[in-house]
Parts: sequence; structure tokens; C-alpha cells
Amino acid sequence: MSHKNDWVIIGISGVTCGGKTTLANKLTETLTPVYVFHQDKYFYPDDSPKHVRCDGLDHNNYDILSSLDMDSMYKDIIETLKGDVKAHRSNVERRPGQIEIKGKKLLIIEGFTVLNFKPITDLCDFRYYFILEYGECAGRRSYRLYDPPDVAGYFDLCVWPEHLRYRADIEKDGRVMLLDGTQHDALDVVLADLYRAGATKV
Repeated sequence: MSHKNDWVIIGISGVTCGGKTTLANKLTETLTPVYVFHQDKYFYPDDSPKHVRCDGLDHNNYDILSSLDMDSMYKDIIETLKGDVKAHRSNVERRPGQIEIKGKKLLIIEGFTVLNFKPITDLCDFRYYFILEYGECAGRRSYRLYDPPDVAGYFDLCVWPEHLRYRADIEKDGRVMLLDGTQHDALDVVLADLYRAGATKV
């Protein structure tokens, strides 16, 4: 794809409450010009027949790839790469102190399973995956409000087992860097990679 040559694409994925959105937000402020896609925007409606119910719970399983319209997400990304911007956020105002890669636009693709969707992970130049231990993740999740809200047992029956399954696939992909979600160095890690790729400060 010739249009891909104009872009540097960063994939940020991993465990729920691990720090994906925080990292994406920090990068959006730091980089220029940058465009962002959030996977959460592509969940099928709650009443969609595409959803699978959780075993033993009266609740959709929102922690599997099939709960999301990933084909639409991929299509929107490709159209953005071609110049018809479908991104959910952008920061194109060039300001002193920001970081750029001369002649390139930057695209951030963020979501809990974006790197498990092969067409998207294959697009990425850089791939990062947040991990947490069970206790830390369950504790953070308990403070989050979701729509629809988690039902009792959902984390243990769906969220955590599905995460482990997707993480196992990620760990077989040598292109993905694992990030410890309890550390606060994720931004520094990504920026170091971008500097090695030719990024400079405005």
C-alpha cells in the first residue's frame, strides 16, 4: 500500500484497565500530526445478534473480538491512510516541544484486542501490549463504570479468561513489546522507539 509510506502506525493493546487509553492520550498530546482510533467505538449494539452470551450469566461477552465490528474499524483505518480521515481524535496543530517524524503522519490504534486482529496488527510499525497481574487488574476494574455495567461474576467468568487467551496469542508474536501496567514508563518506552525511527522535537 503506497499510502502506508506516509504514516507511522502505533498499536496499543492489552489488559483492561492496563493503561492503554492513558498512553494514547499522552501520545496524542506529545506527537504531531497524530490521529487516533479507539476500538471501543466499534462494539455492536447491546441487542445485536452478533453478541455471544457468557456461560452462566445473563450478560453479553464484550471481551471477545466478535463483539466488535472489526471489519468496519479496519475499513475506517484504511480510508484514513488514504486521506479520508475517519479517526476519532486528532492533534494536527504543530506546537513547540511536540515530537514529529519529518514527512510522516502518526496514527494510534488503541483497544484491548486490536493487536489480536491480524489485518490491523500487520499494519502497525510499533506494537505495545499492557499486562497486569490478576489482583491488580481486578482491583482497578472494580472502580470502573461500564455501560452496560459488569454483572457479578463477569470479571472471573469472561474478562480475565478471555484476556489470558488473547495474551497467549500476543506472546507468540515477537513483534509486540509487553508493557507492565504498574510502571509509569510507557510513554518513555514509545518515545524512545520513535526517536530511533527518526523522530525529532519541533
